Amino acid sequence: MTEWSGRTRAIRILAGITAVGVVLALVGLLVPRLSSSDDGDSSARQQVISRASDFAVAYNTYDVANLADYQKRLKGLMTSSYDKQFVQVTNAVFKALKDKKQKSGDAKVLAVAIDDIDKDSADALVAVDASITNTDNAASVLRHFRWKVSFTKTKGDWRISNFESVAAVTATAGTPTPTPTATGGN
Repeated sequence: MTEWSGRTRAIRILAGITAVGVVLALVGLLVPRLSSSDDGDSSARQQVISRASDFAVAYNTYDVANLADYQKRLKGLMTSSYDKQFVQVTNAVFKALKDKKQKSGDAKVLAVAIDDIDKDSADALVAVDASITNTDNAASVLRHFRWKVSFTKTKGDWRISNFESVAAVTATAGTPTPTPTATGGN
């Protein structure tokens, strides 16, 4: 029996050493990846959040009488291809609003959330409120905007490559529609 208990003890010690070795190997492989990934990811997330906030405030602070200044302020926040689209759109929109003397200001970012992010692209959801005045409304009117803002990392900087409005969701209570049931036909 001593021979068997000696083998059992040796097997147990060997199994324990192997288990500890496997755990240390996994920790050695995972910890550097997790810590560097989290640090980089956290830093990238903060940069995107900051850039999205800057964009939301700049985008919602304008005077249609000063188109060139508006386009210049936003240019540094966008990719060059998206800036070209932005210039075309704002040229048309500001021309249509010129007689209304529209202005927007007092932009307040309520929240920014990262929807998706990787090493060179990201999507953020932005909620911002701004006050708008024009010849129809001399008193400012508070407007609520919600956007999905897409980013591309260009030469180390996060730049807006697209943005779109997020429609408000309206929910109503009602009677649920019954689920159709299959009828067997034999």
